[in-house]
Amino acid sequence: MPLDLSRFHGIEWDDEDDLDGNLVHCRRAERLGPFAERIVFEVLSDRPVAVTLALDTAEAAFVGPDRTEILWLLLVRGSTRRGDLLRPVTGWRAELAERHEWQQGMRGGRAQPTWLN
Repeated sequence: MPLDLSRFHGIEWDDEDDLDGNLVHCRRAERLGPFAERIVFEVLSDRPVAVTLALDTAEAAFVGPDRTEILWLLLVRGSTRRGDLLRPVTGWRAELAERHEWQQGMRGGRAQPTWLN
């Protein structure tokens, strides 16, 4: 069962001064890049599809488009500080298998309800 996004009401980012934090990590060029916060918000706000992956530090993986229609893969978990915050762990441009899973999920009704709007 995928992580229920309806439990969450915001996104938890570490300070940009925290070099080991999730914001600095996600802003890396090989991850989500300099617009990480926008990408995470947009993907999670537009019916992302849960993806099955082996996960260590994340609870769930979702794939979905940002406003430019690029498909992204996001790995997330619930915050340990506040139960209503979702914490991005990492992400990157969706690869072929993840893009295929998103297309299948959209056709098969597996998209998560829109949230954070």
